[in-house]
Amino acid sequence: MALLPNEIIVTVFELQQQLLNIIHEATATQFIILERYGETDVTLMDLEQLDNVRERADNYYPRFSTLLRQIASSQPSASPATMQLLQRSIEDAQSTVSALEATIREVKEDWS
Repeated sequence: MALLPNEIIVTVFELQQQLLNIIHEATATQFIILERYGETDVTLMDLEQLDNVRERADNYYPRFSTLLRQIASSQPSASPATMQLLQRSIEDAQSTVSALEATIREVKEDWS
């Protein structure tokens, strides 16, 4: 099994937790908007934004699981390409998480 530094594993797990929280918050915010205001021309743009947020977060989550499984089953070590893909995915997710959280905050502010 190819071993990853503990720091990388912790980073990936923290990102996955953040992604799950984003999926939950986007879905919960959609539900609240739909319950209070319904699906109208006024709410539609924000509901679509929240759908996009959820989908983007949902795309990263399984990518990390797949990469970690591939690396764990690699012998004697993971390929440089796989390790580069993991590093790039971490960097992309870190920058995306902030943007997704900001979008959720903005939508909540619009409807509070």
